[in-house]
This record gives sequence, structure tokens and C-alpha cells, in this order.
Amino acid sequence: MRLLVNQLEAHMQKVYSLRFFYSYQIPRLGKEFDLLQIKEDQIINIELKSGVVSDEAIRRQLIQNRYYLSVLGRPIQSYTYISSRNRLVRLTNHDHIVDADWDELCRPLQKDSNDYQGNIDDLFQAELYLISPLTEPARFLKKEYFLTSQQRDIQRQILRKLCTGQSGFFCFTGLPGTGKTLLLYDIAMKLSRRQQVCIIHCGSAGTEWKILHERLQRMAFLSDNQLIENTRLEHYSAVLVDEAHLLSSEKLQILLKQSNGHFPVIFSSDSEDAICPDELASNTMKLIENLPDIQMFHLTNRIRTNAELSSFIQNLIHLTDRKTSKPYPHVSVVYANNEKEARTLLDDYISHNYQYKSQICNITSDIKRLVVLLDDRYYYDKNRYLRSKYCNKKNWSDVRNLFHQMNQAKENLCIVVKENISVYEAILSLLQPDISRQ
Repeated sequence: MRLLVNQLEAHMQKVYSLRFFYSYQIPRLGKEFDLLQIKEDQIINIELKSGVVSDEAIRRQLIQNRYYLSVLGRPIQSYTYISSRNRLVRLTNHDHIVDADWDELCRPLQKDSNDYQGNIDDLFQAELYLISPLTEPARFLKKEYFLTSQQRDIQRQILRKLCTGQSGFFCFTGLPGTGKTLLLYDIAMKLSRRQQVCIIHCGSAGTEWKILHERLQRMAFLSDNQLIENTRLEHYSAVLVDEAHLLSSEKLQILLKQSNGHFPVIFSSDSEDAICPDELASNTMKLIENLPDIQMFHLTNRIRTNAELSSFIQNLIHLTDRKTSKPYPHVSVVYANNEKEARTLLDDYISHNYQYKSQICNITSDIKRLVVLLDDRYYYDKNRYLRSKYCNKKNWSDVRNLFHQMNQAKENLCIVVKENISVYEAILSLLQPDISRQ
């Protein structure tokens, strides 16, 4: 930094008047910039290197930085300063690295334009950076995305083990919105460069994946319903399972029998840690986690998920004594004394563009506004887990249903509680912030 300032002072006046954001990191993404000058009509990014770095490494970093900065909709100039060589380079509009002179940098730095004075976090919405291959196949196919540092770390660990010829099982879990599907597809794309791989979709993923099927010749696509005894998978170099928590135990056994050391299997699954273990019953994820020598990973950075709604849902499924100091402005709860009142309330929310789903929930699409119904079947047990009075189904309980259903909400969530005062009061207590912590 000192050497950079020395160079700037040799080529311009009033270096002290320059305004930069230093070592800024986009929340939840782990993406960091060394120096950012953000003006109303331009952005200048300067990365600092002390040692020798290849031009290709510099190019990749500046291209990635430009991708993240592009959401601001302003012209971007990208530079890297290597202090050990006293070298300044820039990224061209054609994505090449060329040597730059200091006057070339100092002119825009001194541009007579207002610096951004607000909270820089307000400029970056992490949700914009995580695409879904299923809902945005065109962007995925054009590779208009970058993995977060956490995703890259998991990807490297898995690919490194597979490159050494290791077979076996891998699994990464995380809450909705942590980028599991994107990571799974990115791994599949890299594995399919040399050999054909197979992706198995569980649940109702719609027809979106068929667009990818038509374009990606080395990737085969199956639904879990197509996984039967005579399905032949041994000619694939790897099998990847999306939404593995929706896979039935019977289908899992068929897959394991087919695998038998012939190919690695990579599972991606929603985390269900908040749900009472008894509600999970014969949960497929329990079987997966107990597979011999399976390597487990957990994604924690919630990107697409609304952090407010995610926190509320986790606390609703398992009540906690740790009250939040922040309210839940995008969550509402109303009470119905009978079926007629419940229907009236649901119809009213539907008329205000909320979507209401039946209790059968293995649909994985996102919903902006969601309304759900909690009737008298639900209660909290002695450990403060939400439970259902009805017996568990073979692989899918009411509470699991509700949990995954609510996690599809992206902006607003409403809960209609019908004839269940105790649950209603528990939810109201969640909506009351802890004033003492404010």
C-alpha cells in the first residue's frame, strides 16, 4: 500500500483526497476487493500483490471482480499493482492483461465526480450472484456465475479426491439458498469434460432440466422415478443426486446396488437439523450419512435465501430461548377459529398475490409470497420441537413437509393458524424482539 501511494504521489496531487473502500468483502459471499473507488459514474478496482503472480491469475481475479461489480451498472476499470516488480497492469475490454502507465490510472482517479457516501453493503445484494441451473439455464450455460469461497473449497476437495481415482460417497448439505444445486452442477460440468456423468433429480423439478439435457451432451439426466432395478448406471464416471432428501430409501438402495464401487456418488441435500429426529422417521439422509467412508460437507453461507425468513423458520420448527433483537417484518401470523374463517383468510392472502400449497410438498421452486396453514395436528413436544399428532408417513412427515414448504418463501411468509391456541401463542412469542438487546 505504501509503495502504491508513493507512485500515485509521483504522478498526481492531493492523493490524500482520494476515497477508497479498503479490503471490502461482500456479505455472505466471501468475495473481497483490495481497493474500490466508487463514484456516481465509474468504479475503479485496484488489487494489490506483493509477490510475483502470473498474468493469468491476475486476469482471472480481475474478470471475477468485474462480474461482481457489474451489478452497480457503472463503467468499471480494473487494475493490479505488483509491488515487488513495481508493475501496474490493467484488464482490457477484451479480457487481456496489459501493462498500464500511472497517468492512465491517475486521470480517472481524479475525475470530478461525487464519491459514494452511503453504506457500501446497500450496493451489493448477494442474492443476485447465485444462479440456479434449473431456473436460469441460459446463464449457467454461458458460465455467468462464480462460486463462493466456501463452494470452491468443497469443489476442490471433492475433485481432488476423484482425480486420484477415489470412488465412494460424497455429500454436501445446507439450508435452501446456499447454492447446493449450482455447486453440484459445476462439479458435474468439470467431471463431464472427459467422461459422461449422470444427474438424478428428486422431486418435481419441473421441465427446466430438460433444457440443459439438450445442450449438455456429456451429462445424462434422470428423475428419481426412472431409477429402477434394471437402470444401468455403471458406464457413467460419476452419479450426482440433487435434492437427495427427497430420495426414497428404496431408490437409494437401487442406487447403492448399482454403485458398488464402480463409480462415485455425490449427494446434495437440504439440511434438516432443525427438525425433530422422530419426525424424520426412516429419513433417507440418515442412511446416506451412515454410508461407509462417506465424506460430508456443510454449506453455511445463505445467499439466495432471505436470512430473516430462514431464521424465523428454523426457530419455528425448534423453539429457542435465544430471542432475536430484530423483528420479522416479512412474517405475519393470523388466527382462524374454524374452517370457514381459515378459508376466508387464505382467500384474502391469495388475492394479494400469496401462493398457497397443499400439504403434499416435494416441489422445489421458489415463491415470492407464501401462505401456509397450521391446524390442530401440530404441537410442541417437551424438547420444544414442532411435532404432528398424525403418524409419520414412510418417508415424509407433516413437519418435514411444512419445513420444506416454508423454505420456498423468498420475500414474505404468512401463517394461518387454525384452532390451535398454543401454537399460535408460541409463534407470537417468536415475533416479539428482545428489547433488552436493542
